[in-house]
Amino acid sequence: MTTQIRSPQGLPYPIQIDKLIPSVGSYLHEGDRLLVYKFWYLVERASDTGDDDNEHDVSPGGSAGSNGVSPPTKQLRESIEFFESPYEGDLISWNVDVGDEVATANQVICEIKRPCNHDIVYGGLCTQCGKEVSADAFDGVPLDVVGDVDLQISETEAIRTGKALKEHLRRDKKLILVVDLDQTIIHCGVDPTIAEWKNDPNNPNFETLRDVKSFTLDEELVLPLMYMNDDGSMLRPPPVRKCWYYVKVRPGLKEFFAKVAPLFEMHIYTMATRAYALQIAKIVDPTGELFGDRILSRDENGSLTTKSLAKLFPTDQSMVVVIDDRGDVWNWCPNLIKVVPYNFFVGVGDINSNFLPKQSTGMLQLGRKTRQKSQESQELLTDIMDNEKKLQEKIDKEVKRQEEKLNHQLATAEEPPANESKEELTKKLEYSASLEVQQQNRPLAKLQKHLHDQKLLVDDDDELYYLMGTLSNIHKTYYDMLSQQNEPEPNLMEIIPSLKQKVFQNCYFVFSGLIPLGTDIQRSDIVIWTSTFGATSTPDIDYLTTHLITKNPSTYKARLAKKFNPQIKIVHPDWIFECLVNWKKVDEKPYTLIVDSPISDEELQNFQTQLQKRQEYLEETQEQQHMLTSQENLNLFAAGTSWLNNDDDEDIPDTASDDDEDDDHDDESDDENNSEGIDRKRSIEDNHDDTSQKKTKAEPSQDRPVQHKGEGDDNEDSDSQLEEELMDMLDD
Repeated sequence: MTTQIRSPQGLPYPIQIDKLIPSVGSYLHEGDRLLVYKFWYLVERASDTGDDDNEHDVSPGGSAGSNGVSPPTKQLRESIEFFESPYEGDLISWNVDVGDEVATANQVICEIKRPCNHDIVYGGLCTQCGKEVSADAFDGVPLDVVGDVDLQISETEAIRTGKALKEHLRRDKKLILVVDLDQTIIHCGVDPTIAEWKNDPNNPNFETLRDVKSFTLDEELVLPLMYMNDDGSMLRPPPVRKCWYYVKVRPGLKEFFAKVAPLFEMHIYTMATRAYALQIAKIVDPTGELFGDRILSRDENGSLTTKSLAKLFPTDQSMVVVIDDRGDVWNWCPNLIKVVPYNFFVGVGDINSNFLPKQSTGMLQLGRKTRQKSQESQELLTDIMDNEKKLQEKIDKEVKRQEEKLNHQLATAEEPPANESKEELTKKLEYSASLEVQQQNRPLAKLQKHLHDQKLLVDDDDELYYLMGTLSNIHKTYYDMLSQQNEPEPNLMEIIPSLKQKVFQNCYFVFSGLIPLGTDIQRSDIVIWTSTFGATSTPDIDYLTTHLITKNPSTYKARLAKKFNPQIKIVHPDWIFECLVNWKKVDEKPYTLIVDSPISDEELQNFQTQLQKRQEYLEETQEQQHMLTSQENLNLFAAGTSWLNNDDDEDIPDTASDDDEDDDHDDESDDENNSEGIDRKRSIEDNHDDTSQKKTKAEPSQDRPVQHKGEGDDNEDSDSQLEEELMDMLDD
């Protein structure tokens, strides 16, 4: 089996093949020179300079000015470079010839037969031939295997493995489900108050905490970089501290797994440590039948802030579904089903979220069913948000103190730490600080004081009940499409978005009192989330607005919507969540809010005037933008330099008539050669005679008349000068 050598990224495309160095049948070593290529670029120069060894002026300089100093001129320069073989092996065939233009990356240059393709590389060594494989010689993708980041497979092997997995899944009529842990199927806290309440039958939260599980892990020590005595000897590290974790499984998880396990092969993907993930797996899957060893943690992920399906399935994600409470870490990929975060231990949040991008605190993060809560509960929700904010402030303060200490150590250290970046150390500091702050501040105990003897922890979440129905529907849709004859293969990256888009189709939302002031709403999670379901959101009410989402019907926007357009539905955020969990647009009536005092007629008139001005401004801006984009770009090099050797494109007009005649003659020769249909690809079996390289000249443009020196104004003289420079280059 041959390997194709393709044009790599980073070359100054377009390039022209100037010389092919090895002949077909030659044996290549890694790093051997394959070919010589050249390219052109413009430079602006104040005066003429001598030629470099590897670069040549191909146009004359401008004439000197009256003061003896040459004015700046644009000159076309040619550069020549070598392209080296990334692999070793026998050269089987060339796919390019001298004079060919390579316009972009990833075009096939030649094909070789390698003694070993190094399809599987472990620890830098090929598992098949035992040779050491450099990064440049390995044409593959890194594949993070459980607990091991040293394994790499080639693209060929990855495709073969992907096809085998697809066949296996289809034979068992399954899909793949990638499952997040924290706030998706469990909620975890480290507040010692949890253990105290769990062991106190008189506590109002005792019954709710009956099924809470716990485990302990050694805290990861973040030691100073220069942790040593004055004499240079290493200090004995402090004793390892134990940290107790308390885990509440999301209601209905057992039934959820029983429903989806026959339909999906399941994987865990978490931004927590591997030790933490293994402990959670023991709780949610004690027998190991559901997940087995299919666990990817922060330790193997390779990123502290993002997740990627390519880590698990590098070549094909068409059968993969992801469930996660965070969409941003996945860059809202089409495979994602975002779930409402599970917040059982109120005011605690996700203990592993310090490694993820920061989220703004808002009422929408509290999830569903908030409209059914009493006034006292509404006050509690406000306290929860305030408590989370204060905890985060304390964490940030502690992290800042530790960072200042870390920066001082980095500045004074003779050698930087070998294995950890500053970012990794900072994230570990944040994680350690978040655990310590939660343990010391006991947020649950503070919130319980607000309710006295009433129950603080309520376990009424039903997200998984709806989710199992959604996953079953996706599974059915996929295999129904697969069973249809003469239809393209089903792809979940298309199926999931198409099902989502129907939910809020033709819905235009405005949020009031829910997104923090100063926030770009298009970057808000709830706006992005609803947009994946087909909604369009704007910051202000306009003629297209269909829904105003608010908790408070007395906000100005709610009162404005009522007066401006009575057809606008003013609804509680719970309506959005019900639509999202059901994957269908539910009736707005149970969620409609009553607006008692719309704005006055005068206020409405002022708003309509401002709205009209805004609409006119937008239309004018769009028209101007359209005019700008429709103008032709007259820059000679705007489309690259491919025209230099392409007779079909518009050529540079010349001033000499004899050159025109030569060009016509050359064109006739080109037509004769093209009609013969000579195949440029050469192989071992082919025996071609060497042919002389033909010099090609530019011909006059047929779209505009030839301009000679002395005709027109100064601009025409400048154009003619540039044309002469180009012609001189082509004649060399």
